[in-house]
Amino acid sequence: MSHRVAGALFCLLFGTRAAWAIDPAAGTGGAAFMKLGLGSARALALGRAYVSLAEGTEAITWNPAGLALAQQREWSYSYYRYIQGINSPMYMAYSHPLGRTVLGANIAYMNTGFEDGELRDEFGRPNEASEAKVQDGFATMSIARSFWYEKVFLGASLKGVYEDNAGTIHDVIVGDLGGLLRPNSYVSFGFAAQNLGASNSRIARITRVGASMRVMGLLTPSLEITNASDGPTRLGLGAEFLMPEELLQVGQIYLRIGYHSTDDLGQALEKDRSFMYPLVGSPKLSFGLGLFTTQAFGYGLGFDYALVSFGALGMADMMTLKVKF
Repeated sequence: MSHRVAGALFCLLFGTRAAWAIDPAAGTGGAAFMKLGLGSARALALGRAYVSLAEGTEAITWNPAGLALAQQREWSYSYYRYIQGINSPMYMAYSHPLGRTVLGANIAYMNTGFEDGELRDEFGRPNEASEAKVQDGFATMSIARSFWYEKVFLGASLKGVYEDNAGTIHDVIVGDLGGLLRPNSYVSFGFAAQNLGASNSRIARITRVGASMRVMGLLTPSLEITNASDGPTRLGLGAEFLMPEELLQVGQIYLRIGYHSTDDLGQALEKDRSFMYPLVGSPKLSFGLGLFTTQAFGYGLGFDYALVSFGALGMADMMTLKVKF
């Protein structure tokens, strides 16, 4: 694997603190790409504080219980332009309501190819190969159902994960469990346990707990605490503002901001700075917007966008397109 991809993934997923301060579990979990947040630009924009807000097709990767909130058939597609030439050109998901039960499925793929730079093997010795390819992906089948007059939602997923890291191939099948409690239309509590049934060396287990609240129907703050078996506990905070509908005639516009307690990833390089720098310069902050309309060709159409800085490693963004029918 090239020094660029190794360095990028290590710094992002396991921290860039001094060696004596790195979490002792850092680097012990497999399938690290599963923690990148594929499938939901809304979740990334909200600082990953999403376990209590996840719904429809986006819930399959964040909290399968939220799948039960789907009232219509839904199809979604996401494109993630990540750092250091790493991209996820395909994430597709579909949900299908059957009364109080909803079925869902998704598939995701990410890849990168390195045709320059110095390649080294696992012992740090130069590798004569001129190219290294990384190809990862997963596919999920999910089911969710509402209970107790649609105040409690439970969901479960079965997921196959595939890794090809420069010819080293691993695959594993794991399960996810999730729950939502919505005692009223304003407050929501969420829980998800992900990647169950496999050893930490094959794939890191992740536990999410969070809550959110709608304020005056326009502002929705959210909070999430995430713990991975191969890293420290992280805090996510998000806020979503819905512009007053009387200002719009054809749809809804959402503005989003998030905070995620990642490690210090250095200062954004000048070539990577956006027009919003230094606001969009800290790897702890994220931003996004969302658009939704029901007046386009008779379908419900949604578009979400997220912009995230990873400090000296560069900028990343994601777009998600949804169709409800």
